[in-house]
Amino acid sequence: MSLSSDRISPSKIKDGLHSLSFVREVLYYQKTESTNVIAKNLATEGTKEGTVIIADEQLKGRGRLDRTWLSPSGTNILMSVIFRPELEVSNIFSLTMLASLAVVKAIKETAGLDSRIKWPNDIYRKNKKIGGILTEFNADHGNVTFVIVGIGLNVNCNPLLYPEIKDSATSISVSLGRKVSRVTLAQSILGHIDEIYRMLKSGKRREIYKEWIGYSLVIGRRVTIISSEVIEEGIVDCIHEDGRLVLKRDTGETIEVLNGDVSLRLAH
Repeated sequence: MSLSSDRISPSKIKDGLHSLSFVREVLYYQKTESTNVIAKNLATEGTKEGTVIIADEQLKGRGRLDRTWLSPSGTNILMSVIFRPELEVSNIFSLTMLASLAVVKAIKETAGLDSRIKWPNDIYRKNKKIGGILTEFNADHGNVTFVIVGIGLNVNCNPLLYPEIKDSATSISVSLGRKVSRVTLAQSILGHIDEIYRMLKSGKRREIYKEWIGYSLVIGRRVTIISSEVIEEGIVDCIHEDGRLVLKRDTGETIEVLNGDVSLRLAH
């Protein structure tokens, strides 16, 4: 596949999405500091739900815990989506579930690859990170006014060329041995977002959770969790619908973890 045939443009992304009720507008940037920053600014100004911001390159792309997201220009999917859900802040994890579920389903649909979700918001392929979700929101008196969901997905890059990530990251093209269409993949992600969001709005959050939990990489596995500079080790017992992880210590005691950085402690 030539690079020119996989250039991202709003018209290409929107082509084939006419039947979707969610996607209103697609905004493209060849280069930007962060699609999430643009999305937050637009949402603050009143931009409608369903606006998608997508870029070929981010100069200050971020993952969780303000980590840098390394992404060579023109190789990956870097996009943010504006939501205005009728949700309380306590249910905001539903949007993280929605996005990560949409990504793993799209990877399977377009590339035929299985991937898993590592709590709370990473996408993994055979114990290597292939993507991540960054969810940010604004609220008023406990009710959400808007949510920005950022999606970073390694598509046609080769993490093996970068010493800082070669042992921990992979991409779809590395897994397949060939390049894939970012346009087709982005369309598939947005299509699944549309489908799952309709489920969420119709009160089927429990059904979404059950499907999401089926893709978990960590349930039943020994992990180390660093949260607020506290290190906990144990077996992941379960993950609640609101994102709380239940960790069983070696003493048999269980604790709940709201967020943290997870390291797997099993061989690949």
